[in-house]
Amino acid sequence: MENFIQIIDTYLLNYDLYKNGKIEFNCKYGDLIFLKKNPNILIIYGIYIYSEYRQQGLCKNILQYLIDNSKGRFKYFIIESVMSKILYEYLLRFNYDNRNFKVIKDGFLYKIKN
Repeated sequence: MENFIQIIDTYLLNYDLYKNGKIEFNCKYGDLIFLKKNPNILIIYGIYIYSEYRQQGLCKNILQYLIDNSKGRFKYFIIESVMSKILYEYLLRFNYDNRNFKVIKDGFLYKIKN
């Protein structure tokens, strides 16, 4: 998880320096692709965890870390590109801080408590 935390921290710390568009990060556990286009919305365009590291709670920990570290900065968190059935079904049942993701046209939306 430490690699993903470093990726997330790097992205959030340097958020204002990135141009609009996709920003991709890779590590030995998988990939995170952010999409910057609206300053009020944190967007994950893609999340991919390599098969040998799945079923270890990484996705849950990544989502919770993103939510916790986005409070006060972003109003919404969107996971935009959900390609796998496993991730789709996981996001349907995900609950954190007494909130769930809502299915929207562009993916899944989570309202961040401030």
